Amino acid sequence: MKNKPIIIIGAGISGLTLGLALLKKNINVQIFEKEKEIEQRGAGINISPNGSSILYNLGLEEKINSLACKPKNIELRNFNNGLLLARQNLNNSCEKKFKYPFFQAHRKDVINILFDEINKINSEIIFFGYELEEFEEKKDHVSIKFNNNDRIEGSLIIGCDGINSKVGEVLNPTAKSKFSNVIAWRGVIKMEDLSEKVKSLPPTIWMGNKKHFVHYPIRKNNLLNFIGTVRKDTWLGQSWHQFGSKEDLKKDFGKVNSTVEEIIENIDKPNKWGLFDIKFIKNWVSKRAVIIGDAAHPMSPSYGQGGNSAMEDAIILSRLISEHNYSKNNLLYFQKFREKRIKKLQKSSLRNLKIFHIKNPILKFIIHSGLYILNKIIPLILIQSSWVYKFNAFKVGIK
Repeated sequence: MKNKPIIIIGAGISGLTLGLALLKKNINVQIFEKEKEIEQRGAGINISPNGSSILYNLGLEEKINSLACKPKNIELRNFNNGLLLARQNLNNSCEKKFKYPFFQAHRKDVINILFDEINKINSEIIFFGYELEEFEEKKDHVSIKFNNNDRIEGSLIIGCDGINSKVGEVLNPTAKSKFSNVIAWRGVIKMEDLSEKVKSLPPTIWMGNKKHFVHYPIRKNNLLNFIGTVRKDTWLGQSWHQFGSKEDLKKDFGKVNSTVEEIIENIDKPNKWGLFDIKFIKNWVSKRAVIIGDAAHPMSPSYGQGGNSAMEDAIILSRLISEHNYSKNNLLYFQKFREKRIKKLQKSSLRNLKIFHIKNPILKFIIHSGLYILNKIIPLILIQSSWVYKFNAFKVGIK
């Protein structure tokens, strides 16, 4: 392994986190990204204590604090009548109980922070314009070919290349994705374009009939991020991401909610994402290949743990490689170690989606009333998410 580098495919959050963690352990690593430059698209991302602990331990505390927002509270409200169902204390609870803060940030900022830190250590290990075409696992190395016909050899190939992972396709050739009948609208708006009423709102989840809408400030309150999910019967096209129209976005969320209506009016080009179910991916690893993050376990956005769980994967895998060296048994252990937590996160995410989208009026009344009453007794975040937030990928026992 000392002679040939570990090859990471994909320079998103999981790939850059893994690359940085390995670099800090003085492990030979190279990162290959199919795009021509570092990712510049994307929207908001929640970084809960299990994620912020990773950024802090990688030495990025000052940088993330300079760019992200630390919300005091988050509110859950009825989409149709605006009734406050629950107000969850975020950062006082998080920093007191879990030692690390809860951030809301622009995905692009997180990627740039990781990218810049890697370049400070070694500016010659990230290669752009390299799309993986194929790879072959040999006895003592992996042979890799890119679409520009360049070939390289590595000790290990790690797919951090998202839901349509090329590495994942090789490990799971029969895995098929299925439209989940939910789409997600996403967008980012300049805060200066919004009314004082909307600017002053805390992060809010509006729970409706077969839909919900979330908004929160990012980039030190200069931008407002939103995501709105709604049930749909079909998704046209092969791509999971499309540009949408403001008119279609209005049709999906109507004119019932004045706050949501104002946000929609101020978005120029909303993005539309199809949410796809992939039956729990069986093989994350083989002899000299492994997948992490969305490539291994796509996750609904309704729990805000996609990015956090990807960073967790990266740190756990980097620790196994640096502390226990490479072997197929260690890769198998990685999958086994992560599977239980990931399955629980995925189930929790789908549960949230169902709660947010309840249509049955009786069931909705019961759920909403329960949220309202329970929140008066104890902060919901301490009940629902303690097991998620207390996880520290740098300290958890492995092996």
